[in-house]
Amino acid sequence: MRPLVLTGLAALTTLPTLAQTPADSTRQLTEVTVYATRLGQVAGQTGRYVTVVPGAALSRYPVTSLDDLLRLMPALEVQSRGSFGAQADITMRGSTFNQVLLLLDGMRLNDPLTGHFAGYLPITPAEIEQIEIVRGPGAALYGPDAVGGFINIVTKTFAATHRPDTMEAQATFLAGEWNLKSTNAGFYGQHKGLRLAGGVLNNSTDGQRRPAPSTQRNDLAANTYSISAAAEITARLSAAARASFDQRDFNAQYFYTTSTADQARETTSRDWYQGQLRYEWNERARTEVQVVGTTSTDVFRFTPASVPADHLMHYFNVQLQHQQRLSDKVRLTLGGQADRREIRSSDRGQHDVWHVGAFAVAAVTPYAGLNLTGSLRLDHDRAYGTEFLPQLNASQTLGEHLTVRAGIGRAIRAADFTERYNNYLAPGPLSSGVRIGNPDLQAERTMNYEAGLDYLPLPFLTLHTTYFRRQGQNLIDYVAATGSTIQETTGRPNLNPTATYAFAQNLFDVTTQGVETEVSTAYSFSSNMRLDAQVGYTYLRVQNAESIVSQYLANLPKHLVSGNVAFTSRWGNFSLGGVWKQRSPQATTPSPRIISSTLTPSYTVVNARAELALLPERLWATAQVQNLFDESYADLLGAQMPGRWWMAGVRVRLAK
Repeated sequence: MRPLVLTGLAALTTLPTLAQTPADSTRQLTEVTVYATRLGQVAGQTGRYVTVVPGAALSRYPVTSLDDLLRLMPALEVQSRGSFGAQADITMRGSTFNQVLLLLDGMRLNDPLTGHFAGYLPITPAEIEQIEIVRGPGAALYGPDAVGGFINIVTKTFAATHRPDTMEAQATFLAGEWNLKSTNAGFYGQHKGLRLAGGVLNNSTDGQRRPAPSTQRNDLAANTYSISAAAEITARLSAAARASFDQRDFNAQYFYTTSTADQARETTSRDWYQGQLRYEWNERARTEVQVVGTTSTDVFRFTPASVPADHLMHYFNVQLQHQQRLSDKVRLTLGGQADRREIRSSDRGQHDVWHVGAFAVAAVTPYAGLNLTGSLRLDHDRAYGTEFLPQLNASQTLGEHLTVRAGIGRAIRAADFTERYNNYLAPGPLSSGVRIGNPDLQAERTMNYEAGLDYLPLPFLTLHTTYFRRQGQNLIDYVAATGSTIQETTGRPNLNPTATYAFAQNLFDVTTQGVETEVSTAYSFSSNMRLDAQVGYTYLRVQNAESIVSQYLANLPKHLVSGNVAFTSRWGNFSLGGVWKQRSPQATTPSPRIISSTLTPSYTVVNARAELALLPERLWATAQVQNLFDESYADLLGAQMPGRWWMAGVRVRLAK
């Protein structure tokens, strides 16, 4: 029954319709503007496979956090360690979790300590204009980390859009099993050039009991608060500012190890401050400068009696770009970016890295239907020196319904502070299964190729398909190694020579290739009744010439299906979202120091949500269930995910 649910999502995309709703997530490619390309291109001209999710659509999905939402998007994998936003790794096109870049209004979100914090997004849903998911490399645009793809969250206050004056507020309050409390509330208002938005996103629970040998629960308290404003200072000059705060406290047992001694707990926080000035020279030219300052903390305690690993991170980022439309056929963006990453850690030491880059992006339309987008970035980082990062994407429209596209680009990623220094200063001897950093890691370098098509056989139906291939060198991953072997390499004294650890290493000649396919549609039966559906299938093949069994390469699914369907009417709403993945089975070898744990070769997880309108367009009674079929599964070895979870509440929306 469970696989049939996802099959049903695909079947729903073949239904006929009367008209298309312009605001839907499946608008035609010539209508959706993508800001992540730095040119404000419409999706059909980027030469890339892009999914744009409007912020107004977020309330239709059976989710309680933004990483739960991303999990339901086609050709995107989210490897979670816990529900409700506890922690999640985001991957695309067979990338590792550190090879996807996240952006907030074009500014880097990735934490300097570790890519495991990528899903800690300092934004609330009420502020989101749209989420742009761009598959394939973006290093020529944004520098390191954008290897498998990048995700840009565009907000209503910072976006270069023209919206009518409005006032709106909405909130969803849910309560559920195991003392779950979920709040998603926020507002947006605009009046005569002044924009103001803010919100809260809170999830807390006592948690379900973890399976044996654990005696603990997967409890969680995750809280995000954000407020932002923008104002037109003059007819040409505008300013925007944001302050947001994210705090999380959760049970992290077996999140990072399979050690029997693991009783981990983790507490994180992030303070995010962002400012922007935009000057409109004329309708063809615009200059923007953005500044971000952020401070984040992480306190990790392996056992209640152990000395906690305490980390403090500072990140400062400034970016300047000028966008110019030279003619109807040529657009250009020039800019530069500089950032400083710093950590002060009890077990990793004190380190800082400066990074600078200059970039140029040009979009050329030699003749109607052909679009060429070229990007070039000169990047300098203390970790890898100076690099040229080029990229070229092209799209050609054939008739009214078919667009073919292709791209080639280079990408780079340096090891983060955790990969280089994890447990470097921790008191020993360290337990088996612990991850050990390697300060001698080299930067990853990849060449990326893709070709695909976008087909619109009907105004309401879109098909995407893409073949991609990535050839990488020096891929960074964790590989099992004995303490004695690591000591020979690093000379570190805090290891047990007979124990086995996960040691960060460079792997060589890793080739990743695959095919992505997506079918999406939107039906508008009337002005207040519609059906939205999308389903994607990804086939992935990873070839490692050295046949090294690594933690993250081994976990990538060979087959991945994800999708969602939402029926919306004046009197009620219903939505389903699900994931099916098939991968190589993994299991630990139980020992006195390692738990017995298994990754099953496949699993299916489906979430559902139903709403009844008590006051049409204003008040709904809501019921939701996560993991509808009570699947027993884990995305990562040892981190068992929760079973079925019921919740119910109300949703309120006020607009003027």
